[in-house]
Amino acid sequence: MATNTLQLVNIVDSDGRPTSGLVPVRGIDKANLKIDEQAVVTYAETFDHIDYVFFRRFSDGRSSQISAYIVDNSDGRLDENTLAELHLKVWLQGAAPLLYIAWPTRIDILTCAREAYFWKNDECQYTPIEALSTASVITNELNRFSVLRLADGTFWEEQRNGELLDYAKSAHQLLIEAVVETDAALEGSKNPVLRQLLLLMVLIKYLEDRHVFPDGFFGKFHQGATDFFEVLKGGDSEEVCSLLDFLEEKFNGDVFSLPTIERQSLNNKTLIYFANLVEARTLNQQRYLWRQFSFKHIPVEIISNLYQRFVDGGHGAVYTPPILASLLLDYTMPYEKLTGRERVLDPACGSGIFLVGAFKRLINIWRSQNNWQRPDVDTLKSILKQSIFGIELDRDAIHLTAFSMCLAICDALQPNVIWEELKFDKLRESNLLEADFFNALLDLHQDKPSVLQNGFDIVIGNPPFESRLSAAGIEINKAAQHKDNERGKLPDNQLAYLFLEQAFNILRPDGTVCLIQPHGLLYNSFARKFQTAIFQKHRIDTILDFVSIRKLYEGADSKTIAILAQPSEPPDNHQIMHQTFRRTVSVKEHICFEIDHYDWHYVPQKQAESYQYIWRSNLLGGSRLFDISQRFQSMRNLAEFVKQQCWDYGNGFIVGKADKPATFLTGKDFLPASAFNVGGIDESKIRPLDEIGFERPRNEDLYTPPLILIKKIDSLPVIFWNKSYLTYNYRIVGIHSPLTQEPELLKLYNALSQHHEFYQFFCALNGMSLLGTATALSKEDIDKLPYPEDLNELSLSFWEKALCEDTVKYMTEYVRLGQNSELLKRAANSNDLQDYAELFTRMLKSVYSNLQVGNPIFVDGLICQPFYFGERPDSSWLTEQQDIGLRKLIYDDEKHSFLRTVRILRLYSENLLLLIKPDRLRYWIRSAAVRDADETIVDLNRQGY
Repeated sequence: MATNTLQLVNIVDSDGRPTSGLVPVRGIDKANLKIDEQAVVTYAETFDHIDYVFFRRFSDGRSSQISAYIVDNSDGRLDENTLAELHLKVWLQGAAPLLYIAWPTRIDILTCAREAYFWKNDECQYTPIEALSTASVITNELNRFSVLRLADGTFWEEQRNGELLDYAKSAHQLLIEAVVETDAALEGSKNPVLRQLLLLMVLIKYLEDRHVFPDGFFGKFHQGATDFFEVLKGGDSEEVCSLLDFLEEKFNGDVFSLPTIERQSLNNKTLIYFANLVEARTLNQQRYLWRQFSFKHIPVEIISNLYQRFVDGGHGAVYTPPILASLLLDYTMPYEKLTGRERVLDPACGSGIFLVGAFKRLINIWRSQNNWQRPDVDTLKSILKQSIFGIELDRDAIHLTAFSMCLAICDALQPNVIWEELKFDKLRESNLLEADFFNALLDLHQDKPSVLQNGFDIVIGNPPFESRLSAAGIEINKAAQHKDNERGKLPDNQLAYLFLEQAFNILRPDGTVCLIQPHGLLYNSFARKFQTAIFQKHRIDTILDFVSIRKLYEGADSKTIAILAQPSEPPDNHQIMHQTFRRTVSVKEHICFEIDHYDWHYVPQKQAESYQYIWRSNLLGGSRLFDISQRFQSMRNLAEFVKQQCWDYGNGFIVGKADKPATFLTGKDFLPASAFNVGGIDESKIRPLDEIGFERPRNEDLYTPPLILIKKIDSLPVIFWNKSYLTYNYRIVGIHSPLTQEPELLKLYNALSQHHEFYQFFCALNGMSLLGTATALSKEDIDKLPYPEDLNELSLSFWEKALCEDTVKYMTEYVRLGQNSELLKRAANSNDLQDYAELFTRMLKSVYSNLQVGNPIFVDGLICQPFYFGERPDSSWLTEQQDIGLRKLIYDDEKHSFLRTVRILRLYSENLLLLIKPDRLRYWIRSAAVRDADETIVDLNRQGY
């Protein structure tokens, strides 16, 4: 082992011991590893030269993430050409974002998660992005690439490290782009036969790159051909059709059972396009060689993801990214709970991305139970036949799912076994049903033969989001509503909600459902009754909330959640785990989903049933926010006050057809919404109104002074206007009082102005602006603004004020912008830490009056903030060799491994308290201090202090 060079980036410590998470690929007892790690290490052996896998391990049940592959080349046995070929293979696999190469006196870093920067002059060349030498050590660069930062995920939060990633130009995305481009050239949407032939070519190329075909095979169909490309390039349509006919008979099943191919569809032009695909000679007119894109190391899930592009999107379908499918499978099918006999259904399977992932997990379970030997053909077919089921309305999608499942079988077999023994079973009409899920339910209810018989242990998938039901869906919905009057109507006729509700009816008693849902199930008031009925009837274990993650899905910017639940009723003391995922660099670049301590929220069952806004409070940070929200919602609100006064109150006009004129609007002074902001009104932009027709003109008093005007955006501009008659449109809300009540109206304006930040805070907690495409508020949001008789009730305590200010200044932006928000772009500085420490100690000093603040310590993208009770402790490592002492404390103790997941560590030693968190500002704002203080008090009470 190249101990000296590996120490440079903390792969091993100063004593030569491997850092936690480092696993040798060979010569270890795999039984000591988790099954997911066993599977990774087993696959890594196929690369020949990979010596170690460095895992980021999670404490929340997720599979370990491959953070890097490591090659020990300290003996110089591998030349740069060999390492360049290895780099290409790892890039194609797309599992490890980084590759570390240890030489005798240096360690090279190569990135594997962006464009093929190493591809030059039509070949791969050894091109490290960084070479770290023992002779010229630059501390900042060594710390930058320390694997300790990979262990907790802070590595990717540093802006310059984000430049090592570019998902859009990764191997998998470029492959998909090449296939989609070829389909467009073939006009595949208009020529389904050519599209199916194109996708079949992908399957054949996969088999070819896996060396399945025996020597001389292609020469049987075109003289002299040594590979599939040469058949396409030099052959004619009859030769190509003969090849396809042979494969259909050879492999049986329904994989190659395409509609009869008309000879004219395979003219020379078509074959040239096919040849370009196989050799990959064009991608946006850029030429490169196909061998750069060998299928040998590309995961079959990526091919299934590719196939999604050709599933009809007319049924509300969006592409489920592999990273999301993998996450949901981790939560739904954790390896430690699988027996290998589970029955899995995707009720709207698309191209089968969830089914492929589930099948691979069941294969890994079998292999782990059989000393990691490869299963034979019969074993694989048995697992598939007994465990994997899919329903899909779209015929092409079912065909693509069959493709995907057969590829998954091939992936588990040696090439010679595929050729000599494999015969595909016909999956359609047995495991894969071309049907409406609700028709299948009706068959089940009527005791007709159905794929849904016998129930399922797992129902997982991404059902279509559309507000239209099929005839069977209408019938199922009516029956459900008749059975449960409390359930009410299906909100917005949303198909995905009906999938969720009905999935419980086909689960076995201990089964689990995991379905992606529109965010409205939690956040929209019109879905409240339906949501409550589901939450009361079934045990909702976890809600994975992706609302903050923009552009998670390719093809749509849907805002979604995922529900994990069991069919049984919840106990009274049940708590729902609400996890609010954020858009970080790791998520944007499809490395992994990040979730930290402040994103975990436990919601008591009764609160989940009764309070709609608890989810929004959690999205903004949770903790005490919900209690604040409830307190102010119980007060008299603005709409109630205005109604008591009998004042005019409403939105401005809406322009419409010319048959609704309004002389009190046309030609009158008009205030454009753009001329109204927090600073007031730009009166120079007031102009006569040109419009002559109105859909909703409102009434004349609403434009007559005195007025309070409120603009419907989250910055909540408000102005008092008593100068002249003034019209405005629906983007502004107006309040008009009679002249005799102008003093009372002015009092209301003063309250709105003086408590402006508080009202912004209230709208963030209880409005819709967080979830919309922009920052707009609705009139209903403004209606709810609290306006008690005693305005002193709007006063905030010191910690409430901190929560208010942080929510308005930071958290609303964080929800929308994620990695581009100030909270993640900027590291906390000394002033931030001082503000944090002051509030933290103030929160605790009522109980622990002797609490003092120590000087913060910065190491490896983390900050350690010490506190001590009474006299300063004699801890020399806090002042001498701080980085070494902290590394040992944090990373050498496996008990602290949860830092890799929740990103926060509280350590107590004698009279010393250490808070260790990433250096991003997100972890050191004052609202974080409030939650940290609450939890510290609980910790200390448990310890008897």
